[in-house]
Amino acid sequence: MIFSLYFNQNTFKCEGFPLYFQQLLLLIIHQFQGERSSTAPYYLLKGKKSGQTIQDVTYFNLHPYFCLYPKLAKETYDDEIVKLLTQNFIVMNESTISITEKGLHQIVSSRRPYYNGYKLRGKEFVFWGRMELIVQTLSQFQENEKKFVPVQKSNEIHQFVKEFLHQRDFQSSSFGTNFKHQLSDLLENPHLLEIHRNLFVYRLSGYKNSGLTWEQLATRYHMTVLDVKLLFIECLHILLNEITEEKYPDFHALTKNIYVQNPLTDSALKSSKLFEKGYSIEAIARIRFLKENTIEDHVIEIVSVDPNFPIQSFISDEQVQKVLQIAQERQTKKLKIIREGVPDLSYFQIRLALTKGEEVNG
Repeated sequence: MIFSLYFNQNTFKCEGFPLYFQQLLLLIIHQFQGERSSTAPYYLLKGKKSGQTIQDVTYFNLHPYFCLYPKLAKETYDDEIVKLLTQNFIVMNESTISITEKGLHQIVSSRRPYYNGYKLRGKEFVFWGRMELIVQTLSQFQENEKKFVPVQKSNEIHQFVKEFLHQRDFQSSSFGTNFKHQLSDLLENPHLLEIHRNLFVYRLSGYKNSGLTWEQLATRYHMTVLDVKLLFIECLHILLNEITEEKYPDFHALTKNIYVQNPLTDSALKSSKLFEKGYSIEAIARIRFLKENTIEDHVIEIVSVDPNFPIQSFISDEQVQKVLQIAQERQTKKLKIIREGVPDLSYFQIRLALTKGEEVNG
């Protein structure tokens, strides 16, 4: 059967660190350098489209984790933070959260995960849905069972897969063999762990076989459902990074519109188009009936993704370098502390300099 590609039923455990999500949280908290509150990692993982969260992605080089898990419940997040506190992996006060030496030791000795949250933003599951339905369809047709309940419920995915298969001689043995070969080759990616491969294959459905649920996988591997899902997402991100049209033509077709082409929020994109026409911050605020500081947030967002966006009308190159020098000397990105060294600059200008600096250096 086409879905029977790769099984290894050995039990997997996260050696040295029992919970994958906790490990991920420690990595993110460490990267925030003790300069953000306990909610910052939550908003990052959710992909909150606020000026603060979006600029933090650039400030602290957190692109891999942005919008990594949009459905993360605050209660779940809070529970894990409490566990990290209890284990003395992190410390918190009213305004900041930071990692302890014990926590740092954990992440130093752990594998670094691979994610591409900023570019995918949850759309890896669209790719998965397309691929999963194709595998199910090929498996059913291979057994001459053309009537079946599709594992995917999305009408958009149904239509995509229907067009994909009709453009190919999908009932031929050669297509099925080639598709299976491409998938098998993808799963041999050296960046994948055994647990990645197993989760991927166990989730697939085919003729007289249903993919395992998240709960079943969690039980099988003695993990939490959240840890299983995050490992599965990482698997998809690794595979998507590997897919090229030359090497995996059929799977490349499944990546259509998966990656975010313009990472700007809709509102920032509207402001960007007005900047292109030569309008000032003040004029755009009037035109769009928004506050000027909202448009300033848009500028920060635009600069974080567009290295060619001109900032000279807001801040000089010398002022940018001065801000970056102070940030380096004082080892901080806190605006209030930096402004003590450049009192003539506004907070907006300091934010802009920091964003431009990370764009150049990071």
